[in-house]
Amino acid sequence: MVTAERNALTLDTLNITDTSLYVDHGYPWEEWDILRREAPVYWYQRPNFEPFWAITKHADIRYISSHPELFSNTQILRMNDTESIGIGERGREINANRYGGHPSDPPDFIFMDPPEHRQHRSLVAHHFTPRMMKKLEDHFADMADNYVSDFADSMVADFAERGSRSAVDVVHELTAKLPVAAICDMGGVPEEDWDQIFHWTETAGGAADPEFRLPGEDREQTIRRVNLEFNLYNEDMVRDRQANGLGDDLLSDLLRADIDGYKLSPREISSYFRLLLGAGNETTRNSITGGVKALIDHPDQLEDLVANPELVPSAVEEILRWTSIVIQFQRTVTEDLELRGKTLHKGDSIVMWYPSANRDEEVFPDPYKFDIRRDPNDHFAFGGYGEHFCLGANLARWEMRAIFHALLPILPNLELAGEPQMVPNSLHVGGIKRQLVRYRAQ
Repeated sequence: MVTAERNALTLDTLNITDTSLYVDHGYPWEEWDILRREAPVYWYQRPNFEPFWAITKHADIRYISSHPELFSNTQILRMNDTESIGIGERGREINANRYGGHPSDPPDFIFMDPPEHRQHRSLVAHHFTPRMMKKLEDHFADMADNYVSDFADSMVADFAERGSRSAVDVVHELTAKLPVAAICDMGGVPEEDWDQIFHWTETAGGAADPEFRLPGEDREQTIRRVNLEFNLYNEDMVRDRQANGLGDDLLSDLLRADIDGYKLSPREISSYFRLLLGAGNETTRNSITGGVKALIDHPDQLEDLVANPELVPSAVEEILRWTSIVIQFQRTVTEDLELRGKTLHKGDSIVMWYPSANRDEEVFPDPYKFDIRRDPNDHFAFGGYGEHFCLGANLARWEMRAIFHALLPILPNLELAGEPQMVPNSLHVGGIKRQLVRYRAQ
């Protein structure tokens, strides 16, 4: 029955913005297949969303990402429904009242175009180079070993107690641990606060879910509360650095930063630091969670990986392509132009759908095959190329390599205890709220 409905999809009936479909059915792969095949540059109009050009081909996303002079980041960064846009606009007003400036000021450096974007990005970029990651490699490996060991102990204990009813959440018991620890450690956040940072990040992204709200709160109230708590924490951190001296961490670099003779404002420092801490753990933990599921779902690939640990870097790249955690980013056209025979007018919105690009048949042979030996693997898990390529791409790769190396001894003993529970109302990150696994007796 479901298959028949899917086969009946057309350009007029497909829907790639209904988040309830993501929660119930996962990513709209068939819809993106139709768009790539029939209308790779498609004027998408649906209720509760401002119309936009849906961009689904790998080559077009590469082109757009490489031409910030034609496709601007300064207006709207992420495509969202009108309710979410309203919440964001009111949040800008609140921050302007708290810190000064104007609500139209960019919330953080991702909302900037060159050269301002490049200047702000460079303030901390040296923390995320491959050379720096190599220095941290052993540290990440030690942390990963400890987290996996603790997870294995809890999973075995739960299985011993409950047998076939055993179910341990891999998200909160394992995959969130290393990403939060790594970025907080780099940021100079005290270890006793790491769980709180994760809580704020998870709650802000999942505020549409009553599970993350306090009694009586609605979605916007939850977001406002979490934002205020996070901002107050950042302000305390800043005061501590100013009183006790700057170090070599991310926050200290922001406090000593100088761009064309001016220092970052309190608002810029707070938003920049929040961006680093949030983005530094959210996408990576979801990629690791999705990777655990992918390997369990594909025992032949898992067997190959366990037998050949040197394949971990290649497997991580395939996991990044396969899971495609970042769903989309939006740009605004700066001048009239043609793309695949369509006229895009100045002021039009375009939305780049990265998971679709990562299944593009012209780039990836057999794109719906999970293949840890895939080479080449020119995926867009970190966005397209160009100015806005993910600052933390190297960090994510090194963390994932560390955790999957540590997981190799126990992965064959895991089995899924349910399907992933997705974060609702999320069109930017394919967040996995919960993924239950259990120990599989040999």
